[in-house]
Amino acid sequence: MRKIFLIILLFQLSFVVLAQQPKQKPSFRESLRRASQMNRLRKSTDIVELQTAIDNAKTSGQYGMAIYYELQLAEQYEKMDDFGIAEVVFLLAYEDAKAHLPLKHNFMNLGDYLISASQQKTYFDPIDRLGYFYLTIGNLKSAEQLFQESKKLRDNYFPKHSIHRVLPMVGMGSYYFKKGQYDKTYQFFNQAQATMARVTTTGYDFDNVNRLFFNDLVELCLILGKKNEAFKYLNRLAIASSGFGKFNSRTSSSSEIARVFELKSRCYLAIGDFKKSQEYLEKANHYNPTNASASVVKLKILKTETLLNWYQGKVELSSLAFQKLISTYREHIQENFDAMSDYEREQFYYLLKDDFDLFNAFVLDNSKQAIADSLYGQVYNNVLNTKGLLLNETNRLKNEILHSGNPMLIGKLNQWEKDKDKLAAMYFEKNTPGQIDSLEKSIEKLEREINQSSGLFRKKEKGLAWQSVKSNLKDGEAAIEIIRVNTFNKSNPKKSAIRNGLTDSIVYMMLMITPQSKQPECFYQFNGKQLENRFLPYYRNSILAKTDDNFSYDNFWRTIKTHLSGIKKVFISADGVYNQINLNTLKNPSTNNYLIDETELVMVTNSGDLLSGKTENQTKDAFLIGRPAFEFSQAQITTALSSPSASLANGTRSLTSEELINFKDQNFADLPGTAEEVSLIASILKKQDMNVTSYTGADALEEKIKSLKRPEVLHIATHGFFVEDTAQSINPMIRSGIILAGVRNTENKNKEDGILTAYEATNLDLEGTDLVALSACQTGLGEVHNGEGVYGLQRSIMVAGAKNLLMSLWKVDDEATAKLMSAFYGLRSGKSNLEAFREAQIELRKTYPEPFYWGAFVMLGK
Repeated sequence: MRKIFLIILLFQLSFVVLAQQPKQKPSFRESLRRASQMNRLRKSTDIVELQTAIDNAKTSGQYGMAIYYELQLAEQYEKMDDFGIAEVVFLLAYEDAKAHLPLKHNFMNLGDYLISASQQKTYFDPIDRLGYFYLTIGNLKSAEQLFQESKKLRDNYFPKHSIHRVLPMVGMGSYYFKKGQYDKTYQFFNQAQATMARVTTTGYDFDNVNRLFFNDLVELCLILGKKNEAFKYLNRLAIASSGFGKFNSRTSSSSEIARVFELKSRCYLAIGDFKKSQEYLEKANHYNPTNASASVVKLKILKTETLLNWYQGKVELSSLAFQKLISTYREHIQENFDAMSDYEREQFYYLLKDDFDLFNAFVLDNSKQAIADSLYGQVYNNVLNTKGLLLNETNRLKNEILHSGNPMLIGKLNQWEKDKDKLAAMYFEKNTPGQIDSLEKSIEKLEREINQSSGLFRKKEKGLAWQSVKSNLKDGEAAIEIIRVNTFNKSNPKKSAIRNGLTDSIVYMMLMITPQSKQPECFYQFNGKQLENRFLPYYRNSILAKTDDNFSYDNFWRTIKTHLSGIKKVFISADGVYNQINLNTLKNPSTNNYLIDETELVMVTNSGDLLSGKTENQTKDAFLIGRPAFEFSQAQITTALSSPSASLANGTRSLTSEELINFKDQNFADLPGTAEEVSLIASILKKQDMNVTSYTGADALEEKIKSLKRPEVLHIATHGFFVEDTAQSINPMIRSGIILAGVRNTENKNKEDGILTAYEATNLDLEGTDLVALSACQTGLGEVHNGEGVYGLQRSIMVAGAKNLLMSLWKVDDEATAKLMSAFYGLRSGKSNLEAFREAQIELRKTYPEPFYWGAFVMLGK
């Protein structure tokens, strides 16, 4: 009955209240009251009354009514922007409903399935309502699963044309709307309308269902430019939403009215009737509950306000509204990120990122206005606080737990990491889809519990500001944030529109700070689409073909170069296409010098990394891994390790495979050059008084890497991989990684599978590790997520805590790589990693002048 809620909630309380769990379970109301005292919840008369109603219903055995009130309570928290506790209560209602489902279907006695006869509410409604909640926070995967579950149950319990089969139809329509598959959206909504038109059920809350899909239909028509149709559905939505008696509370009613008025404002904005748009926007503001400080409705109201002023040329008013919107989003993140799983955070982040992108387009559109200079600082601050946000949240959570000293929480973290390892291995095995789905759900549930518990002792953090970055720069240094911006066409926003009114035209905004900056300096690369679709392929082809490239310097760097007078060192945080090139390899056609000769570049995930406190590694341990024995045949291992070094140049450190389930079936070529590479580096590091441990052959195991505890140096030389997935159905962190010993052995199921994915690598204990070198092909590749960097090995290693990462952008030459690495480690003593690696690249150019050899690797540093 209350099991799931109490487990989660009391788990939270145990880390704040320094007392043991009482022998007597507290009541539902008492549990919420305690949480409220810890500022996790907001109080209102409605909530207190609902808590009492739930307790009373359960005490008297009226579980149907208890579930009914639980849903109302969850909706209250959702409207008040308490997503964490809303989800807990929705899950409680879901579990209680599943526990009290009728055992058998009986079409002649439908009353068995009702939890509220007056409104025809059923035991299946909590499943759909939880699905809709997940749609709100962007967890489409869980939403679809819930709607499918509800459909299956309802089809089993209710006659073919029953009104009680409608809700999951509508839910699936909303799911496809969120997915952008509009044909399927119409298909499910039309099916729902047809069913509703033929039923004769009395007492059913038809308006509730109408509100769900009429709202999405209005939104859909606005997206497709069907303005007349939008107004038709809007009128039907207004009828379904009118009247206070249709809602559980005054807060819910006011919120619904505000939502409809905001939508009306947007419809009038779409036809250019600014007066009417303003009128309904003011009404929306009037009805929006004041206690919903960062509610979804408030965010929509603020966004419409920005657009209305923008269209009318009221730049300053639009700017103020944008800044309110951004401030509210930050509050939204502070309130809700703790309560979400990693997947939910990612999906929720991309919901709000669209509006940050819209602000960047606004700044671009008004770059010639006097107000522009004051906006650049805001854009920079947004980047500091959102770029790498997901990476930083994951990193912060892990450190928070490990330093909490709480054995229960640390135990849950360890279990979560083990389950993630198990999940990653399943993707490379055949016939595991069902197991994958089940384990993913289990992992997400465990993540959510850990996040919510950890969040209780998290202090609210102030946002970063560009002035802090400025204060950490020295004379002759600059920090540049590169931001990929989609333009906005005010005259015809639907022309080439991709989302949110933005077009597919791309501009790269460069924001630069120096110690003398009064505001960030802004300049642009206006040919963004050409950079991505034409000049990037040309750059890569020139590199791989080892031909002169006299164009890429001008295409990618010349604009930046003109603003670097007196600047010798530049910290660059890349975005978009700039994640896929090595700037150091660009050749200046005017001087025939490479960029590496002109400027010292430091690549960072976010220029906020300059603010990171320096942490000294207490060990001098170096672990080197190379030339794994991909199959445990003793004869093969002996032969491989005794192979002459003359075969150095024959090795290639990359793999190709179209499907993960067939990945292990391919031939993993031996890499003799990596054994010599490890040997050379070991001798160099030993002379530098490092404690060196080398793992080669059958010892180059995945288990060895996973057992490491914060080494100073970790060097891995083997095959790297990144498997493309055009459907994007599999996490890119699963599709990238490195290959280790025993990958071809299948007889021992208790050991690791020899594939260390990026997904698993996030669990490595590399906090404070000075250097991780991934001496393999394409370890810097992955799936580029604009504004968040590259999802692949580079992301996972930074999440794991490493301070510097050495990675490759294309297939590397075995012999050249061995020479580069040995030169780098020889120069590293007494210098920073960045300085030593830059000098090693310049040294290698004397033997291998083409960038293909010396420019394959880039260093990402903090």
